[in-house]
Amino acid sequence: MRNQQEDRRSRKTKSLIQKALIEQLSTQELKDISVSEIAVRADINRGTFYLHYRDVYDVFEQLEQGLFAEFMIFIAKYKEYPAGSRISVLLDLFQYIAANSEVFTIILHTKEATILSRIIESSRPQNKDEWEGLFDGGDITSFDYRYEFVAYGCVAMLRRWFEGGMVQSAEQMATLAEELMAGILTAS
Repeated sequence: MRNQQEDRRSRKTKSLIQKALIEQLSTQELKDISVSEIAVRADINRGTFYLHYRDVYDVFEQLEQGLFAEFMIFIAKYKEYPAGSRISVLLDLFQYIAANSEVFTIILHTKEATILSRIIESSRPQNKDEWEGLFDGGDITSFDYRYEFVAYGCVAMLRRWFEGGMVQSAEQMATLAEELMAGILTAS
């Protein structure tokens, strides 16, 4: 029982620290944020901070790693569906992004962020079967180009959605993404 309480307390403290970092990132660059500022905002002492993290960059890296792991679950689901029938996964993904929009907006504007390139590279098909599972037809020599176009197009689409105040619903964005990707994924 004691371990569960410590684990729960530890998770709560880490969450407070990450939330404090996100709040600081809305007004400062990562390189300018101090452990003291995060500790004050999280209402903890510096010693408690150092029980969980090495420094401010460690907090940021672990925050990104958590988002990366969650995002990869959606990518794995997406790959399971045949081209043209992925709307439910896209809807889940856009709903997740909308629910965590503050974090994603901050991360997209942080110079040190690596999550997008990591997602793109980790999602890249590794063999002919994976390529053919992603793209329904077309010349295999064009798959790399089509993948880059889809991946970076999705990133640009997300940025535009955030910068526009997320006026469109997650459902509208999922439908638009499916519509835009359908032509690229199924090109012959």
